[in-house]
Amino acid sequence: MVAIENLTAQIFKPQFDCPETSTLINRIDSGDGSSISALDGEIDSRWYRIINAVLWHWRGLPKLEAEAVLAKIAASTKLHTNDKWLDTVVGYQSGNWVYEFLNQAAAWQAKAESIDKTNLTGEDKNNLLNYYLIASELSSIASYPHFKTDELAMHAQTCAYQTYAKAINFSPFLIKELEFKVDNRNVKTMLHLPKTERTCPVVLICNALGNLQIDYYRYFSEFLAPNGFAMLTVDLPTVGYSRNFALSQNSSQIHQAIIEQLPSIPWVDNNRIIVAGFRFGSHIATRLAYLMPNKIKGLFNFTPLIHQIFVDKALQKNLPNSYKDMLASRLGLPSISNQQLAAELNYFSLKNQGLLTHACQVPVMNIIFEDDKLSNLCEAKLIHSTKQNKVVTVPKKQLQKSLHQALTQSVKWMESVL
Repeated sequence: MVAIENLTAQIFKPQFDCPETSTLINRIDSGDGSSISALDGEIDSRWYRIINAVLWHWRGLPKLEAEAVLAKIAASTKLHTNDKWLDTVVGYQSGNWVYEFLNQAAAWQAKAESIDKTNLTGEDKNNLLNYYLIASELSSIASYPHFKTDELAMHAQTCAYQTYAKAINFSPFLIKELEFKVDNRNVKTMLHLPKTERTCPVVLICNALGNLQIDYYRYFSEFLAPNGFAMLTVDLPTVGYSRNFALSQNSSQIHQAIIEQLPSIPWVDNNRIIVAGFRFGSHIATRLAYLMPNKIKGLFNFTPLIHQIFVDKALQKNLPNSYKDMLASRLGLPSISNQQLAAELNYFSLKNQGLLTHACQVPVMNIIFEDDKLSNLCEAKLIHSTKQNKVVTVPKKQLQKSLHQALTQSVKWMESVL
């Protein structure tokens, strides 16, 4: 108990001079949007953030734990910046989103620190790995939606990466931090390696908008590693270790530079690269497949966002406030209107960029979900391969099971194209 109290006192001293997350982007016109899918989370008008309990649980967070933290936030009677949103408590104090999730992360970290590390058993190592991973995941959620101008979120991100670094010390897999040069600046990535003495194929992860690169450990440990794949993660521009890079229509800038430098990495086979795009990350992955077909063996997109969301003004207008704010934050816009957002996003359409006017030279697999307003069969069919086109539609019922089946299929497909 003393350890938890000391850790909490050290990290979570209340402060009230940091702006609250929902106020960081000036919305010139706003509304209660609903264009989203179960993959992005539940739309609830009582919350500013999109609550994504299903994916949080899939990423390793105990389900009841997330509900308990949300209940603490919802029960707060402290001053809110917006009374209609439960997660807008002013100041770094009880009831504040960042504070409550970080406080829970501290409890798990303290639980890990209480284990005697002088003579660790296999069970001890597994517990340490899980405790630190849960603490890291809670810290990542505390930082969500990861606005670069959010001081509290930046603190939470730092905690998330530090705890992840502790977790991987107890992983049965070898995980290395690698730095790559991009425009004379260093970008820190993480290479996750399966148990093998040989060089192995590598899956380059292109993140969704609301993720950090440390959110994919389970995908690696349960799906990629058992099939001999390495996983290389990198943050989106403006987020995490890539926060000093701007997001532009050339979204693949960082990832292209990394692929060019992969021959210098001894643990992976740079002739067997798969790019995997998750949600917005599919924009990056698809660009890579079209621009670097000689270096990439396959393109896997998990619910691709490559055209419609960037050109459909009605769809954009009906996005939740926090999602529009997240787009504005990634684009470096402190103030946004629906009209301005539409103008900025139009440049991101890969169809408008001219890439989709010719066939892709690498095999393509797209996974889409039933009733997904942001990604559908028409979107997937825009990416046409000269070698192989595979589209898998996953039912929205039993989302956890459907998600598992979809990711299992993705790895089988990857094996088939190498």
